[in-house]
Amino acid sequence: MAHRRCLHSALLHATALIYLKKSPPLTIVKALTPKPNPMITTSNLEPSWFTPWFYVRHFSSRKSDDSENEAEMEDSSDGEEESDEMASDMVRDYSPEEKEAEAAAIGYKVVGPLQRSDRVFKDYEPFFAVVQIGSHQFKVSNGDSIFTERLKFCEVNDKLILNKVLLLGSPTQTIIGRPILPDAAVHAVVEEHALDAKVIIFKKKRRKNYRRTKGHRQELTKLRITDIQGIEKPEIKTDGKPLKAAVKKPEKIAATA
Repeated sequence: MAHRRCLHSALLHATALIYLKKSPPLTIVKALTPKPNPMITTSNLEPSWFTPWFYVRHFSSRKSDDSENEAEMEDSSDGEEESDEMASDMVRDYSPEEKEAEAAAIGYKVVGPLQRSDRVFKDYEPFFAVVQIGSHQFKVSNGDSIFTERLKFCEVNDKLILNKVLLLGSPTQTIIGRPILPDAAVHAVVEEHALDAKVIIFKKKRRKNYRRTKGHRQELTKLRITDIQGIEKPEIKTDGKPLKAAVKKPEKIAATA
């Protein structure tokens, strides 16, 4: 691009020098007063010292030159166009089918908002699962809370199903997916959308007087795991009798005569 601009500017300077060679010095031009020459007619309009500069300015301001300059600036504005496209993707409206497909690609499905009558939170159970959300994997159990990257199409208090389950485990068995388990699911609730701690990005080029400092805070979503499905859960047998507390018996000390 820089080479084309140099050629373009050199061409303009060359045309200006050609017109200057045909014109007299500036001192003579100032001394002489312009008088109409009957020998010059409208049909013979060659460049002379009577037509010094406006033709050159007209040549440099043609529409074709403007189009060439715009073509030269396209490569330099690629970064700005990409940022505009990213902003348009965040602003544009998604159809329900597109939302569902993109959420499934990330690894979750939105069930709906949490109602007051729902009793989704349960007691702790000795089971765990390994789920994949986006490009990250998490080992979760019932009642755990995890932070993931911002999930697009969900709001606070929405119920989610994490369907990319890679592994399930319990005290008696372990189920490994190839790569995922089709019949397994992990239920979660969105608790909040938050920002991570600020990260400072500092760039420096020595001996170039180049220093750039930039901060970034990653958007996060906090999920609360409510249930793990897809593995057999043994029933806990509870008798009607209350458990008795262990009572320590007093130790017998042998009496010495």
